[in-house]
Amino acid sequence: MTKSTLSMLVFALYLAGLAITFMLFPNPVIALFGFEPTEQVWIRILGFMLGVLAFYYLMACREGVTNFYRWTVWSRLAVTPVYLLFILFGVAPPVVLLFAAVDLLGGLWTGLALKRERLP
Repeated sequence: MTKSTLSMLVFALYLAGLAITFMLFPNPVIALFGFEPTEQVWIRILGFMLGVLAFYYLMACREGVTNFYRWTVWSRLAVTPVYLLFILFGVAPPVVLLFAAVDLLGGLWTGLALKRERLP
């Protein structure tokens, strides 16, 4: 297994864990981030969509789709500036940067691994 595939697999497992948590036990997690508990379905829909993303990541790992890996690097690196804007505009608490940090570190890991794998 290449290092870029390993990084994607780890991120897929992270997404799958979030998916299960948000679908089954969302309130303890969102409470940690200062959000009010909810019985609305939106949080479980978010969990399901995270599960769909986890599936895409797992299938990309299985097939070794390095183009997909590259696409995710750009999108995961974009999370931090977008979340910072959310914080600056007062629509999200600063603690959401914990999620951004996972995306940032994961994107950097995958991007650097892909770069090293291309070197002769």
